[in-house]
Amino acid sequence: MRKVLTVSIFMTVIILPLGAGELVVQWYPQSASDLTAIVAAQFPVVAELDNCLLIKVEEARLPALDSLPGSFSVLNLPADRQLFYVKTPAGFDRRELARFGQIAGETPAGVLLVTDETALIGLNRLPVELCHLPLEPLNPQPAGPLPAPVTVSESLITALVERVNPDSVLAHIRRLQDFYTRYSTTESCRSAVEWMREKLAGYGCDSTALETYRTSYAPNVIGVKLGRINPRPIYVICGHIDNTSDYAPEHCPGSDDNASGTAAVIEAARVFQDISFAYSVYFIGFTGEEQGLVGSDSFCRRAARRGDSIKAALNFDMISYGRQNLDSLEVIGKTQSPACAWLVDSFIASARTYTALKPVRRLVSSAPYSDHHSFWQRGYVALCGIEHDFTPMYHTIGDTIGPLYYVDCGTNNWLMATEAVKAAVATIAKLAGAMEPTGNTESGDRSSLLTARPALLGRPPFYLPVRAAGQRWSIYDARGALVTAGSGPVWDGSSERSGPVPPGIYFFRSGTRTACRLLVSP
Repeated sequence: MRKVLTVSIFMTVIILPLGAGELVVQWYPQSASDLTAIVAAQFPVVAELDNCLLIKVEEARLPALDSLPGSFSVLNLPADRQLFYVKTPAGFDRRELARFGQIAGETPAGVLLVTDETALIGLNRLPVELCHLPLEPLNPQPAGPLPAPVTVSESLITALVERVNPDSVLAHIRRLQDFYTRYSTTESCRSAVEWMREKLAGYGCDSTALETYRTSYAPNVIGVKLGRINPRPIYVICGHIDNTSDYAPEHCPGSDDNASGTAAVIEAARVFQDISFAYSVYFIGFTGEEQGLVGSDSFCRRAARRGDSIKAALNFDMISYGRQNLDSLEVIGKTQSPACAWLVDSFIASARTYTALKPVRRLVSSAPYSDHHSFWQRGYVALCGIEHDFTPMYHTIGDTIGPLYYVDCGTNNWLMATEAVKAAVATIAKLAGAMEPTGNTESGDRSSLLTARPALLGRPPFYLPVRAAGQRWSIYDARGALVTAGSGPVWDGSSERSGPVPPGIYFFRSGTRTACRLLVSP
């Protein structure tokens, strides 16, 4: 990810034919209040970019745009191609992008490029950032209220923060760098994902899962700690585990981009390994970020379809470079839809209370450059933590660990990364309600299971609390009848005999232990 730039908007109206009865329009509002006009006109928004929106318009309704405030252009999008938003750095010759596809439109910060999968490796070798635009209506989830706050003792928060260790953070970064490449389509990236899954399982997650979204890509890796009071509210800490370079896909060390952000997730899991939470916490390593945020987009789409109640996500992308006295961390949130200021302020307050981190508060209208954007597009509150002093080795094979404060490397300040992890640990501990583990007691009484067990609520699939590969489990209904059995980390909501199960209460059991309830919603 590259840092967000504040830009002023200028617009040249270009009308390009599309046909097929439906048009994609690039629309620049003049003010935030203009968004209400789009909502009132019932034009579906399909993407939010730098100070502009992409909306779908039936060709017959195109004249109605003339009555709306702002400027617009109609994009020419061939049906057999895909649309990407390409963020370009200052001084980059955008004409170079024409080698990889058709330039359909521009913003002051980037280019709308029509291309296909075959061009991605070439694009990934450039110092640009990609965001794939599926052009489907966003339909963001309503934020809803935060769950009731749970009192967490200052002594516990302080003890957790003190567990974060710079040697451990650096070791995680080094191990990820040593995979040689973590380009999303490589077997080496799959190996890195498996390694991260083993770490999350070893650090006490109730369950771990690999979420496949494209067969040619390494899957996302997810570790789950179920909430003991109410598992439905979810707090996420994430970073993308994949990377790229000018030698992609063969050699991509990616220590800063983004072994550092992934290390933050793993270190947080290590710190919390013997800690329970009032509300659920997900530890996620996304793949496909360099190919357009496709891994996180898949996760957030599925979460929205299930009705998952994600209350906040902390995304870390490039947090280990900062020369001496320039080592601050930008904390980026969205101004509205969803409003992320409260999360940004919570993180900064934790940083100033418990760490030596130098946070810089940034609220923006959009920042489609890392995985937080996928959460924003679905209405989920999220922030992005990224270094302010940007590594000169971005997207090159020089993105490797160097000496402390050394200039020409990727990672030169794992101490700053450590402070960022401390702030994340304190923030999650407060929001998710960290508590000392109290242990579980088994009971054969069904009524006690209905009230005392942690539960997963929503629509399938469910990530099950499976601790080891190959561990067998069974699903029972509320009458005690066997529904299905298996050994994978995910139950898709099907029974062995009759397909998808009806809404109701089900129980997950491994061996002789009933681990949790599964509340299947309509």
